[in-house]
Amino acid sequence: MTVKDIFELRKQGRIEEAYEAIRPMYAVHKGHYTTLCMFWTASDILKKRAQEKRVGEALKIFEALLRILPTVDDRDHRAHSSVLYDAVMLSKETAEFSMLSFLERYGVGNLAEADWQGITTQPPTPGPQHPVPSVAHQLLTQAFHEIQQQPTADNALRIMPLLEEAMRRTPRNKNCQRYMAVIYRIMGEHDKAAGIYRQLLTRHHDSYLYAELAELTADTGQKAALLCQAIQNQRQEQFRTGYRLALARLLIGRDNARAAHELQKVVAARRAQGLATGRELQSLLAQVADTQPTTDTEQQDFYKRMATKYPV
Repeated sequence: MTVKDIFELRKQGRIEEAYEAIRPMYAVHKGHYTTLCMFWTASDILKKRAQEKRVGEALKIFEALLRILPTVDDRDHRAHSSVLYDAVMLSKETAEFSMLSFLERYGVGNLAEADWQGITTQPPTPGPQHPVPSVAHQLLTQAFHEIQQQPTADNALRIMPLLEEAMRRTPRNKNCQRYMAVIYRIMGEHDKAAGIYRQLLTRHHDSYLYAELAELTADTGQKAALLCQAIQNQRQEQFRTGYRLALARLLIGRDNARAAHELQKVVAARRAQGLATGRELQSLLAQVADTQPTTDTEQQDFYKRMATKYPV
């Protein structure tokens, strides 16, 4: 069997056969075409193993691709791009893959101009086109998710080379500005973080922006007002529960009727999702057990008055 035959197997979708056929050939001869064939068949199998949830094998194949990549004739940049998208995929599939570690090894300086260019996809039926972030921004987003799980100063420093380059290229990008605010918060520079959030909220009204600014705010009234706006700007009730709980904690002892309203909503949302009432929620409910909750209309009026009293 020749390399051409193996590429034909790959073209036919017989990727397992192609992979098994090229491995012994590549072991004894690492020429131009055998290297290309080895890279692309391994890339196919990586994606297949990830889909099959065979994570351990997928990670080993990815490491092999990184070793092969420098020897691939990659004038069209396709192999390099494939590895970056594979890194994004693995970061989404398993916590065993560290995007921060990958970026340190790969090097932000090795990202090409094309890696910073987003694309626009056309839906299968007539309708608006959908912008897709560049692979560099996708790498940044996955690294940010990792930092949210482990918000340490060391991890904040590890993401800075990519974040600083992203800010240089797209200084008004909402996600990049938010990530910078999160980094400032981790590093203890709360005033700088709050300043970025306030600037973002002049143009955007995402619920998480209000909630994250609320976490940085010491004034109880201002914090409550921000949580009210987080609730109002989140359309899906299941994602409001965290904001409602935080607001209820602030209101208990100050305005139990409004706190009871928020807790009532949390209980209903959790029941709708088939979730039990946790220990903290039970404790909060016990503190307002003898209180009549406000109505939806009264609570909506409260949200509006708080936003007017405490503007961002």
